[in-house]
Amino acid sequence: MRSLLRSLSRAHGARKLGFVENYEKQGIDGRVRFPQNSERAVHVELFINETLVLKSPVISDRHGWGSFKIGVYDVWRFAKRSDLISVRYSGHCLTMPNGKRFSHPAKDGKEDLVALRRRFDSGQGFDANGKITHLPKDLDLTWQDGVLSLYQAVDRVIRSVTGSKSFIYSGTLLGYVRNNGFIPHDKDMDCAYVSKEGSPEDVADEFAALGEALIAAGYQVTPKASCISVRESTGSKVMVDIAHLFIKADGHIGFPFGTVGVDPVPLANFEPVGSGLLSGFNVGIPASPKDVVGHVYGEDWGIPDPNFKWSERRRRRDAQALLSYARRSRIAMDDFYSRPVEDAPSSFARWLVESELVPQTGLVLDIGCGNGRDLATLQNLAPVVVGVDRSRYAAQAARRHTRTVPGIYIEEDDVLEPGTIQNLANEHRDEASGVVLYYHRFILSGLTSAEGEVLFSELAASTKPGDYVAFEHRTDQDEERKKALFRSYRRFIAATETAASLEAHGMTILHCEAGEGLAPFGREDPHLVRIVAKRA
Repeated sequence: MRSLLRSLSRAHGARKLGFVENYEKQGIDGRVRFPQNSERAVHVELFINETLVLKSPVISDRHGWGSFKIGVYDVWRFAKRSDLISVRYSGHCLTMPNGKRFSHPAKDGKEDLVALRRRFDSGQGFDANGKITHLPKDLDLTWQDGVLSLYQAVDRVIRSVTGSKSFIYSGTLLGYVRNNGFIPHDKDMDCAYVSKEGSPEDVADEFAALGEALIAAGYQVTPKASCISVRESTGSKVMVDIAHLFIKADGHIGFPFGTVGVDPVPLANFEPVGSGLLSGFNVGIPASPKDVVGHVYGEDWGIPDPNFKWSERRRRRDAQALLSYARRSRIAMDDFYSRPVEDAPSSFARWLVESELVPQTGLVLDIGCGNGRDLATLQNLAPVVVGVDRSRYAAQAARRHTRTVPGIYIEEDDVLEPGTIQNLANEHRDEASGVVLYYHRFILSGLTSAEGEVLFSELAASTKPGDYVAFEHRTDQDEERKKALFRSYRRFIAATETAASLEAHGMTILHCEAGEGLAPFGREDPHLVRIVAKRA
C-alpha cells in the first residue's frame, strides 16, 4: 500500500497528460493526450489498489486528444470504502474530479478483491458497461460450438429459401478480420445473405418467408425490421442474427440495416462467397471481407470503440427492404403460437363474464383467438363460440385446446380480408339465435394503424343493432415500460383513440376503463384499456 501511495503522489505533469472528468456510479469518463501517428489501440486502465480491473479504449478526436468512458456497473461490488480507485494512462494516475490521484467507493461492496481475482482466474471479466461477464466469447468454447453449429443449420435453411449462401457479417465478420476470432464481449453471431429478388418489396417478402421457414424448422424466431434472431429454444444464450442484403437497380448492394460507409458497394465484394475457418468450423466469408467491414463500420473499424452506437454512427440505410410492421407481427405470432403458451383463461374474459355488461347472446366471435384460451370461458355468454385467427399455429393450438368442448368452432382465416368477419357472423348467426358479441383481446396491438381501421370498417359492416364489441389492448402509456417479452411490432394505442374509432363506426361506448392491475404478466403490469360498446 505504501508503494501505491507513493506512485499516486507523483504528478509527472498528469494534468497535461489527461484527467477524469466524471466519477459516477454508472461510469467514469475523461480525456487524455492521444499519441501522434499511433497505429495501435490506446487504453486507460482502472485499478482497485494495485489490481488491474479492466481496460477501456481511448477514442481519438483527431485534435491531439482522446476521450474514454469506463463502464463500472458491477465494479463496485468488489470494492470497499477503504480501497483506492485510480485511472491510469501510460503508467500515470490521472487526476480525479476531487483533485487527487484516487477516489474511494461510496459504500462497501458485497464481495472483495479476493473474489474478483477468483473470477478473473476462471475467465470472467467486465463488459463494456462494467457488468461482470461469464467467459468472454473468444474463450467460451461451449458457446462457440453451440452458435457455430446453429449457424451451419441456419445456413441450410437460408439456402433452401433464398438460393443464396450466407456469410458471417457485422460484429462476427469484424472479429474474424480484426481479432482472428470472436469479439470477446459479443452477444451473438451475425450472418447475412444477398437476395436474388428483383425489387425491395420482393426482398422483404423473401425475408419474411425465411422467418416462417425457420419457425417451421422448429427454431425460436424474433423478427426485427432489419434482422431475424434465431435460437434453438426460448431463452437460449446461443443466438444467430440474420441480416438481408440485396442488389439495387444500379447494380450496387443495398443494406437495410445500414452502414457507416456511404460509397457504393459492388456485388463483387460479396460474391462469390468463400469459405473460412472460425474456431474450427467452416463459415461463409464474403469475397472481400476487409472491404465489407470497412464499409459497414467506417474507416476506423480497426480501433475498438466501446461507445459505438448504430443510432449515432449509421449514415446510410436502404430502408425500402426492411421488414414491415405487418410482416413482423405475422412472424412473431406464428413463432409465439408454434410453442406451448399460457392456456388458462385471461383476466379479460373472466372480467367480461362477471361484469354483466354483456347479456346472454347467441354467438361470440373471438377475433384473433390465439390458442383459444378464452373460448370455453366465453361460452358463459353464448352457446356458440367461434375462434378465428390468421396464424395456422394459433388455429392448430386452439383446436387442440378445445377439441373436447361442444359448441366451439375454430377457423383459420384473415379477418382483415373484406367480408371475412361478416361471413363468419352470418354463417353462425343462423345457427345461434340472438345478438353477437365480437371479442378482441390484444389484436389491435399487433395491427398497424391502417389495419386497425380496416378491422373497424369490417366490424361496422358485420354488426347489427344490438350487437356488442369488447376490446382490450395496451395503451400509449405502456410504451416506455419494461416488457416481459420482446416485441418489435407491438403498437400502443391511446384509449381515447379506440373509443373514438368505435363511435365513428356506429358504436355506443358502454364501458371504458384504463389503468394498471388489469392483467399482470409475470413481473410486468401493463397499462391497458378495456372497452365494451354496443351497436346503436
